[in-house]
Formats: sequence, structure tokens, C-alpha cells
Amino acid sequence: MMNNEDKNNHSDEAPKGFNPEGESELRAMMIPQLNTSKLAFLGVLAFLFSSLEPFALFASIPFTMSFLLYGKMKTFMMGVVGTVIAFLLVQIQFNQGSALGTFPLALIYGYLISRTVRAKDHPLKGIVINGASVFLVMMGLILTLNFQREGGLRGILTPYVQKTATQYHESLVNAVGAAGEQLRQLEDVMKEPSLVVDPVLNYGTGFIFVVVMLSFWVGTFVTLRMAPLWKPFHEYPYDVKTLTGLKMPFPLVWPLMGILALCVGHAYEVLGTWAEVIGLNGLMAFGVFYFFQGFGILSELLTYWHFFGFLRTMAIFFACLMAYQILALVGVLDTWVDFRRFFNKKNDEQNF
Repeated sequence: MMNNEDKNNHSDEAPKGFNPEGESELRAMMIPQLNTSKLAFLGVLAFLFSSLEPFALFASIPFTMSFLLYGKMKTFMMGVVGTVIAFLLVQIQFNQGSALGTFPLALIYGYLISRTVRAKDHPLKGIVINGASVFLVMMGLILTLNFQREGGLRGILTPYVQKTATQYHESLVNAVGAAGEQLRQLEDVMKEPSLVVDPVLNYGTGFIFVVVMLSFWVGTFVTLRMAPLWKPFHEYPYDVKTLTGLKMPFPLVWPLMGILALCVGHAYEVLGTWAEVIGLNGLMAFGVFYFFQGFGILSELLTYWHFFGFLRTMAIFFACLMAYQILALVGVLDTWVDFRRFFNKKNDEQNF
């Protein structure tokens, strides 16, 4: 049991609603010591992830940890301060402004993921509901912008693409060893910006859906992996195995087959361009969930092979980066094959 002084000191730092009374001495020792410097470190980490586009998927994780450890008020204040800093850096042209958009969005993602933990919801339920909500809001804003601006999204994207292509072309022309093929591609885009604008308009919906769902999944996955840090404050009945154990319902195979039929029909020139647009967008939407299922199978396979630590991290990183389509295909095939039963069977045989 903690003495009164310890209780008072910790209550100033612990999230609202946490009551250390009745906790065992061992559990009390596991409670992380929270202070302003650690909160600031989480804010800096979120800002760095937001500024580096390849790592933007991880930007919500520091916010989620902050919400779970420090509560809503301190975390939202940190988010406001970081957004103001990002705005000031853009004004003095210190960066390209990626953090200005990603930082507050990561704050929202972090809050929604932490709310899933606080509400004790199933992690997959949280990913689907939060992801669908954010996606619908984004699409609503995009459609509003499309109808309010003259020329719609095409009128906005066309000059932006031309300007960006021109800037890259000018920077490469004077560069030593510039690739001629790359220069020719930029010249084509400068003359015909529709080469870039058309794919964005046709397949942007599916791409946004994938990014939103993937962001929530990555944030939830890493948060569950870091559960020992926040479990002393929050009783959450699920763990990371719950997330990686995803198995898509069998009836969803039939609409997936229909989407594949649209893609094949366009490839053989039986169906028009509309079939490719609908088919590829639908394929991306379904594919991201089957990717999650394939990732779970990969995780269990690595466990069966006793891949842990750095070796496991590298295997997962390269598989997700270079073989994400194969993982999605494995997820689809798992509907009939059930790969996990092979691992369980072999583990049972080894235990016997």
C-alpha cells in the first residue's frame, strides 16, 4: 500500500479516474513515473514522425500513449502547441508544411485509438468504426471542396501538378548525372498534367481508405505492443494476439470475386474504364483487410520459426514493404486453407 504522500504525488500525474488503492506493491512499482519532460518528449516524437512522410503512419502512437498516460487535457494542449509551431515553421519556410497537416490529424487518430482502450472495445471494432468515420469525414470535405471551387478538384490539382513537375525538372536539369528518362517523364507531365491528375481522381478514394485504415491499424498494433506501459492505468481485456488473429468472414469472398471480375473484364476489353475504376478502388478497400489477415499469419509463422527481436522486426518490415500484395493474397487463401491450424498442429506435436 502507498502512503498518503505517495498517493498525492502520483494522483497529480496519473490520468483522471485512476485509483491506486488496493494495488499490490508489485503493481505499484510497475507504474511509470510521469513528468512534463516525458510528455514533451512524446510531443517531439510525434512532430518528427509527422514531418518525415515515410514515418507518418507512426505519428499517432506518441499521442495515443500521451492520452493513456497523461489524459486528454495535457495531450490536447500539447497538440495545440505543436500545431502552432508547425504553422510558424511554414511561415518562415523552414519546412514544406507536411507536419502542419499530419500533426493535428495524428492527434485525432491518437485520441480515437485511446478511446477504444478506455471504452474497452474490441481493437478490430475500433479500427473499423474509427477508420470509417474519419474516411467519411475526409470524403465529405473533399466533395465539398470539389463542388465549391470552380473547376472542381481537377482545377485545383492541374496547376499544382504542373508547378511541382516544373520545379523538379528545373532542379534536375542542372544536377550532375540527372537521369534522362526521369527528365522526359517530367516534361510529359508538364505538357499533359492529366497523366497524374486522372489516376489521382480515379483511384484516390481507394488510396485514402487504405491509408486511413492502415494508420489506425498500425497505431493500434503498436499501442497494444506497448501495453505494459499503460496497463497499470487502464484495464483492457484484449492484447495484440486479438488483433493479429483477424479472420475475414467467408461471405465477403463473394463481393471480392465480383470486384476481381470487373478488373479482369476491363483487362480483356470486355468492360469499359468504369469497371477498372470501380474494381481497383474496391480491390484496395478489401485488400487492406486481407493484408491484415495475412500479416497475422506471418506473425504466427515467425513465432513458430522462433524469430524474435531484431530479426523478427526486419522480417516483418521487408515483408510489409516488398511483399504486401503476397500477404494480402495469403489472407484471401486463408479463407479456405486456414494456415494457422498447421502451426497449431505442429506446435501440439512438438509439445507431445
